[in-house]
Amino acid sequence: MKRVWDLGRSVRDLDRARIDAVVAAVLVVGTELQVWLSRSVHDRPAGAVAGVVLCGGVAVRRRWPLAALLAGCGAVSVEAAFGGALVDVVLASLPAGALCFYGAGAFLPRRRARLALGAGVVALVPQIVLTPHVVSNLFFEPVVVAFVPWLLGRWLRDRAELADRFRELSEQLDAERELRASSAADRERIRIARELHDVIGHCLSVIVLQAGGARMVVATDPGRAREALRVVERAGHEALAEMRHLLGVLGPEHDGQDRRPQPGLASIEELVERTRAGGLKTELIVDGEPLEISPALALCIYRIVQEALTNTIKHAGPATASVRMSWDEDRLEFEIADDGCGPRAGPNGRVGHGLVGMRERAALHHGAVQAGADRGGGYRVRASLPLVAGSDR
Repeated sequence: MKRVWDLGRSVRDLDRARIDAVVAAVLVVGTELQVWLSRSVHDRPAGAVAGVVLCGGVAVRRRWPLAALLAGCGAVSVEAAFGGALVDVVLASLPAGALCFYGAGAFLPRRRARLALGAGVVALVPQIVLTPHVVSNLFFEPVVVAFVPWLLGRWLRDRAELADRFRELSEQLDAERELRASSAADRERIRIARELHDVIGHCLSVIVLQAGGARMVVATDPGRAREALRVVERAGHEALAEMRHLLGVLGPEHDGQDRRPQPGLASIEELVERTRAGGLKTELIVDGEPLEISPALALCIYRIVQEALTNTIKHAGPATASVRMSWDEDRLEFEIADDGCGPRAGPNGRVGHGLVGMRERAALHHGAVQAGADRGGGYRVRASLPLVAGSDR
């Protein structure tokens, strides 16, 4: 956008420079004709040279405004010192001088523009003093030819700078808005991926475990195999329902009819029951009186417990697990432990996405998650979350 703007400005500047050259040529021709044809010009060669310098400065007033102004004013004053009266006699010299003063106001920085105005007026002093009708010149030339055009140029320059500033601010705001939108989209994608990982990962772990068990006992214990297949069916239905719920909320045609609440503290007991039904012996222990917390914090607790139990199902092998929740006035400490022996780290000792997700969830609520193997065997996930105001953001 900025390159297009700069290219357009360059084209406009080129067109304006050509216009200035045409205007300067017209003024030079008009001045020279009046100098050589007027009987009021006493020193025609000096007047002709002064006219060319003054009017020619119009052509370069955008590129060299200070030089054009001082050269024109100085030439007129030198011509007046030789007895000429170019400004009083030749009408074309007045708009040329006004355009040069306008250029100094419009095309110079503020401080240099002020210095140019003062220097231009000082350069005109000999011409004002040495030409006839001094009283009228003292008002007309400094005010009408010098100050008014300079002030007009300065005002237009300030307006143009203000417009450029507004344009730059608008572009910055647009860029920041796009960056915020992109960051929000990235955060939302991460959140959705984490939800899918937690929900589908848990259900698939149960399905794989139960399907493997059913395959092993289908010939010797058909009843147990049928029960395992029922657990697989329930886990599949649960995963499908969670997927539909999440995609329905995200879909463009979502009309808000699906008001099913997100899992919370009340769902942890159901989670433990499902895990137990899936073949992992699991118990839930609650110390203290559960407090009322925000839905976001409750979902965070549920997902951490769910992910820890999922990892136990996937990696611990034959094991038992426990979920212990200890409530305090301003903090909840909970841990998920098992006595299995399966590995929990990925290749090269790297932790998986599940543990990273648990830590990120806890960090959003100013909490922390620690995980590691016990010395006596097994694995333990400890989490600590504050319950005071500001823990949910």
